[in-house]
Amino acid sequence: MGIYSFPRLVSAHFLMLFISHVYSLNSNESSALLALKAYICPESQNVLANNWTTATSVCNWIGVICGGQPQRVVALSLSSMGLDGTLPPIGTTPSALGSITSLKKIDLSYNKLSGSIASTIFNLSSLQIIDLSHNMLAGNLPADMANRLPELKELYLSRNQLYGQIPSSLFNCRQLKVLSLSSNSFTGNISINLGNLTMLKDLDLSTNNFEGRIPSSIGNCSSLKTINFSENNLEGAMPSEIGLFLPNLLELQLRGNKLQGTIPSSIANASKLTLLDLADNSFTGPIPMTIGSLKNLQKLDLGHNQLSSESYTPESSFINSLTDNRNLRKIVLSGNPLDTMLPMSIGNLSTSLEYLELTNCKLKGSIPAEVGSLSSLISLKLGNNALTGVIPDTIGHLENLQSLQLQGNKLQGFIPYDLCLLGRMFELFLGGNELSGSIPECLSNLTALRNLSISSNRLTSTIPSSLWSLVDILAINLSSNSLQGSLPSGIGDLKALVKIDLSNNHLSGHLPVSIEKLKNLVYLSFAVNRLHGPIPEFLGLAVALEFLDLSRNNLSGVIPKSLEKLHYLIYFNVSFNQLEGEIPGAGSFANFSSQSYLMNNALCGAARLQVRHCRTKSTGKRLPKTILLLTMILLPVTASICFLSPVYRVIKHCLEKEEDPLLTTNRTILYQEIVLATDGFSESNLLGTGSFGFVYKGTMKEEKNVAIKVFDLTLERGMRSFQVESELLTKVGHPNLVKLMNSCSDNNFRALVLEYMPNGTLDKWLYTHNYFLNLLQRLDIMIEVASAMSYLHSEHIIHCDLKPSNVLLDEDMVARVSDFSIAKLLDGRDAAVQTGTMATIGYMAPEYGSRGIVSAKTDVYSFGILLMETFTGKKPTDNTFNGEMNLRSWIFESLPNAVDRITDVTLLKNDQEDIAAKTRCIKSIMNVAWFCTVESFSERKTMIEVQCKLCMIKYIFLRDAKLIEECEVTQMALPPRILFRELMLATDGFSERNLLDSGKSSFVYKGTLEDKCVVAIKIFDLQKRGLEGFEAHCQALSCIRHRNVVKLLKCCVDIDFKALVVEYIPYGSLQNYLHPGMNIFNFHQRLEIMINVASALSYLHSMRVIHCNLNPTNVLLDEDMVARISGFSFSKVLDKGSAATITTTMAETPGYIAPEYESTGNVSEKTDVYCFGILLMETFTILNPIEMNWRIRICDSLQSEDKIAGLDFQQTDQEGFTATSTPTTRFLRTILRLIYCCTSELPDERKGMWKVEKELVRLKQQL
Repeated sequence: MGIYSFPRLVSAHFLMLFISHVYSLNSNESSALLALKAYICPESQNVLANNWTTATSVCNWIGVICGGQPQRVVALSLSSMGLDGTLPPIGTTPSALGSITSLKKIDLSYNKLSGSIASTIFNLSSLQIIDLSHNMLAGNLPADMANRLPELKELYLSRNQLYGQIPSSLFNCRQLKVLSLSSNSFTGNISINLGNLTMLKDLDLSTNNFEGRIPSSIGNCSSLKTINFSENNLEGAMPSEIGLFLPNLLELQLRGNKLQGTIPSSIANASKLTLLDLADNSFTGPIPMTIGSLKNLQKLDLGHNQLSSESYTPESSFINSLTDNRNLRKIVLSGNPLDTMLPMSIGNLSTSLEYLELTNCKLKGSIPAEVGSLSSLISLKLGNNALTGVIPDTIGHLENLQSLQLQGNKLQGFIPYDLCLLGRMFELFLGGNELSGSIPECLSNLTALRNLSISSNRLTSTIPSSLWSLVDILAINLSSNSLQGSLPSGIGDLKALVKIDLSNNHLSGHLPVSIEKLKNLVYLSFAVNRLHGPIPEFLGLAVALEFLDLSRNNLSGVIPKSLEKLHYLIYFNVSFNQLEGEIPGAGSFANFSSQSYLMNNALCGAARLQVRHCRTKSTGKRLPKTILLLTMILLPVTASICFLSPVYRVIKHCLEKEEDPLLTTNRTILYQEIVLATDGFSESNLLGTGSFGFVYKGTMKEEKNVAIKVFDLTLERGMRSFQVESELLTKVGHPNLVKLMNSCSDNNFRALVLEYMPNGTLDKWLYTHNYFLNLLQRLDIMIEVASAMSYLHSEHIIHCDLKPSNVLLDEDMVARVSDFSIAKLLDGRDAAVQTGTMATIGYMAPEYGSRGIVSAKTDVYSFGILLMETFTGKKPTDNTFNGEMNLRSWIFESLPNAVDRITDVTLLKNDQEDIAAKTRCIKSIMNVAWFCTVESFSERKTMIEVQCKLCMIKYIFLRDAKLIEECEVTQMALPPRILFRELMLATDGFSERNLLDSGKSSFVYKGTLEDKCVVAIKIFDLQKRGLEGFEAHCQALSCIRHRNVVKLLKCCVDIDFKALVVEYIPYGSLQNYLHPGMNIFNFHQRLEIMINVASALSYLHSMRVIHCNLNPTNVLLDEDMVARISGFSFSKVLDKGSAATITTTMAETPGYIAPEYESTGNVSEKTDVYCFGILLMETFTILNPIEMNWRIRICDSLQSEDKIAGLDFQQTDQEGFTATSTPTTRFLRTILRLIYCCTSELPDERKGMWKVEKELVRLKQQL
């Protein structure tokens, strides 16, 4: 028994040791992976939290793949899981992976990992595949990264923010087959050691900053199938080794570099090539005929080089050489001086050919009829050449054709009716030719047509009425022809129309009334025709107009005031008509010069417009009788007033005493006033209905439109809703919240009087036909809503019912959050509260709907749903959602690869050029929405994080769509560029007579651009901290939009020259009007200016921008005396979560520097509040902030019982104000209190800017 039991005992012992060893190995691996999990931020823990636990084997964890005996972790696949490495150590890819020694594959792609790549991740000698692409990783790659990776076969680092040079150690990885480093910021030369990677199959270094030559050693990499060096700064010749020694090459992409010389004919040896893209370089010489022997070639793009055709033949023999290739789908030769004729053999090209583009190639001769044989053609572009003859009828055979561009040639004859057979045609460009005859009626058959241009031809007769049946068309240009007849009313049916140009024709009649229906119209030109009659009032309803040219017609009557409502209007011209009356001065009209009104002798207006001065109408002979009658009436009345006035003043003084108007409640308006304002609650004034009442449009006595919210007190919560909303709206103030103007509490009637928002609700713009918001408008609206919600949460207010119908849009399409009827005010100590009041289905967070728990994260959830809805056009209650499927799951089933499936179709269909930028932007927005709507409220982002993230997404979109640029030196967001030469012309060589202002580090000139727009040009002295000032302006103003902040229009950025172009403000700075003898403003006007400044600062603070240099010279006044803040040279943008920052640059305005700014360099919102207090003092008093005792004098005056002692105020005798009258004394005392509070020595004792604004507005209402 004992003999037999000993071997068993030994076996059992070794088995236990083996199990212990396996357990130890798995334990080490699980510990390493749990350490990795610890690096992942809370937003993504929900992906792994319930799975990566010690309760289960590491081999059963999601994304973990095990292999071998015993089971070891061999692969880690966590692609597209929203991982975000932001926990300490901040932004570093975890080094814990370095201890999993059996690991062969790491895939962390398509996440949000940031920071640098830890060198320890490359310590695993077993690694074969590393994929960290599509993250936010930054920094240099470790120099020794590949020293310990002998087995590495695939390395993917594309789509990150990496920079520096490729480590030389990488070229020692002889097993490497795939190297993808695209879309980073790598620099330096491509190493000659690239030739060591003889097993390399796929090489992608595109979209970086590589320079120098392509090394000839690339010919050693004979296994290469794809090479992509596009969008770098490579120069020199293309190595012939690419063709000679790379027989397996399938794709060669070198576009967007600075390559020169000829294309080597040896490229034909790469016989397997399917894609050859050499566009946007500087290649010269004839195109090698040998390219025609590449039988597998599918896409050929040689566009925008300096390539020529063979000189020995008038026709393109290169086109002939391609006829044997039956696989070609795309040929692009545009932008090369080929100087040749199209051969008839063009019809022998591959029947698979879809794109043939030879724009701007100096082509001559006629278009061969044989082109009609290319049956698969989708795009045919032959524009801007010297082609002659007629448009061949055979083009009508191309039934798949979507784009036909023949503009800018010398084509003659009629427009062939065969073009009407092309039912898929999307764009048709025939302009700039010599076509004659009429426009074919049958063009109405092209129902897919979106862009039609037949301008600058010799067309006659009338515009066919059938053309106006193309209801989806976006742009029509029929200008510079000889078209006759009148404009039909059918033009109003083109409700998608964005641009129409019918200028330079012989059109007659009136402007059609139906134009008012064109709500999307941006460009309208009917110039140089024979139109007559008045400019109709309804033209002001085309609210999107930016360009309006009605010049050189026979129009009469006045310029309608309704056109002042066209807030986006940039260009306006009515010259050479027969117009009369006063030229409008408000809105965009303040920016137009005399060039807009030439040769209208009966017009009158401002002197700057070079027209006669407007005079009031005389009453002629009736004047003496009128005066006599008025005298008989007014004498007794005047006598009565003189007798009663002292009595009135005594009684009023006794009643008012020293009551502070800021502490009293505004006079509530009467029920009768509400009835009059709404025309008896007329249904025509009903704006909407809600859970607790109705909203009406109303017009008050002073002709001001308001929104009146009437609460239904028969409902259980009607009275409570009134009390909640009125209480909260009196506490808050923010540019993106609707403002409470007054209230009515009359017997059994309760109503709130609110700001009227003329553009209605976001809901209307998302779901009403003919209303359209582009991507940037939607993003701006969401950023503004996020800003409002961030502010509310900082005040411990929960909205509870955020949805599209509660987001209103003002006249500038700025968002205002409304409807606080079920909002909650939390105790500062409480993070959440329980309620029995339910919000709107679909927008309620899970914890709200199930348990009635509301918190700031409840609003975050609603915002996430609102974000999804705004960009998908799908309501969360859409009928397509049922069971397990909802808006959130529907969206994220389609990400990241099918963004177009879930995006509102109107956002992607118009601008194909920006489709990639839009797709990336929407994908990023949906990622934000994902984290807003996670089920666990503790894992949702805060609103301030969401706001910051959306601002960053906006900046990236503007940059990618080239709507702004990025300065190579400063990495700041820049507006569109303008050339130095243009600035020279605009300022007449920086003439001294155009100099508006000069400072220590900048000069400001008045300038007139080529489009006649008058601007201010600020030039920075780079020798005197000008660069810092330029950067500060760009950082502060790049994404700012507010009516009281000066607009940044363009910039000029050279190595030694920096300038910004901003809107020109004609009345200069407030400083000009504060000197003795210049006090032309009454108290009302001064107060209005200060409210404007306060509103701007309040908005800037909501965007985390600190001005730091507020003073009278940086407050500009436009033609309506509306204040605009400028001068952002010292401004600072606070980091997320920071309330203050330290700066070493000090503003230099004496008396305007806050104590903490001067002593420690510490700046915050309260720094601006201090400056505002000083500005308020200078505006209303003649106290000098440089004096030592000004604050003591204010304190003494506030303690005086009877009057404001010993202070001199800016005097005015307008509107009955005198410095000794009781109302004036009370008004000024309130101003002094506000000055004293804003200029406290301690920042914490100063009011917030929004509170200051609110008090000034209330004071204005009292006044």
